[in-house]
Amino acid sequence: MKIENNGISPLTTKPADLNSRVDKKDDRKGVQVASAGQDKAEMSGNARLLSKARVALGNVDDTDTGRIASLKRQIESGSYVIQMNELAGKLVARLNPK
Repeated sequence: MKIENNGISPLTTKPADLNSRVDKKDDRKGVQVASAGQDKAEMSGNARLLSKARVALGNVDDTDTGRIASLKRQIESGSYVIQMNELAGKLVARLNPK
């Protein structure tokens, strides 16, 4: 048997019925379908937390750019001195809050 697919002869003799409609059954049992005008959206717990964080960040004062520029200049010139006792005290206080 020889099969040729040259684009002229169809592989099937039955023509496609383009006007036929496929009826779909709704197999989603237990799913509530929202009526028109009753769309609903809910935020997850993480989304609510993120929203609160954004609001909180909006209430924070801007960075002290003058202080940062001053520290940069001190570091670049080599005149910035780290106060080890002060740094150690702050680290201990953060790691061991009372």
